[in-house]
Amino acid sequence: MATIRASCETCGDVELTTADVRVRVCIDNNKGEYSFRCPICHMTVVKPAEPRTIDLLVASGVAMDTWTLPAELDEPRSGKPITHDDLLEFHDHLNDNSSWEEAISHLLEG
Repeated sequence: MATIRASCETCGDVELTTADVRVRVCIDNNKGEYSFRCPICHMTVVKPAEPRTIDLLVASGVAMDTWTLPAELDEPRSGKPITHDDLLEFHDHLNDNSSWEEAISHLLEG
């Protein structure tokens, strides 16, 4: 089993085995990353990886998963973007019982 050297933000350089590392590649844009659980602090570390790095990791025995971008990214967009003020107003409505009652009455009428 190959030894892999990687870096944890907190602990610095660590040594891992191929079983400790996982590779993920997006089928749509070929962007990849690898992840591992730091053997010292036990935090999960995720790092971007170039195709060459991914090829080396997989060739050494690291398991690879693939994924696709969500279909919602291809949906047409209309209207102006949501602002911070819109989110605050929405939050206020969620905490206001009269807003809930008004929204439900509109749903029942419609």
